[in-house]
Amino acid sequence: MEYDFEQEIKFTYKGLNEQEIVEHITHFISHLWQIHIFGEGNTRTTASFLIKYLRKLGFKRVNIDLFENHSWYFRNALVRANYEDLSQGIHKTDKFLIYFLSNLLLDKQYSLRNREIHILFGDTVNLNSDTVNTNIDTVKPKNDTVNDAILVLIKQNNNITAAEICEKLDISLSTAKRRLKRLKESS
Repeated sequence: MEYDFEQEIKFTYKGLNEQEIVEHITHFISHLWQIHIFGEGNTRTTASFLIKYLRKLGFKRVNIDLFENHSWYFRNALVRANYEDLSQGIHKTDKFLIYFLSNLLLDKQYSLRNREIHILFGDTVNLNSDTVNTNIDTVKPKNDTVNDAILVLIKQNNNITAAEICEKLDISLSTAKRRLKRLKESS
């Protein structure tokens, strides 16, 4: 912790463009979060610290709204910025945390969807068309790809359980049940 703070105190933002500033803050905050300096409630406290630190740096209009609306995404972006398993070909990536901070500081409009952070996201979703990869070629994308994916799975097996859906789509059981209920109500 002392090392990270010492490095940040020595660092100068002079001459950096907006993107470089976001990238530096991303590295700083992900390292702090990773060493778990705030103990219990580390992610919440990291968010509070980051807001105060950004305000100190002159980003006066930064508030808690984005953190509240995308708390799970923020936490998972921190995880992906630090998680690595080279035996599985999994490398750290700051990309998602950069998206979050770019939206927060630069008014960008990056999509902040948790499923895109998932390591195997590319295995289940075609990133170009945002449709689910399946054996059924006739499925057309709608507004909600999770619902589309559920419908595809039901078409493949009309006896599929909510537990099987959550496993195949990497969503929580409660999300699978809630989506199934809405799909039944809308049909």
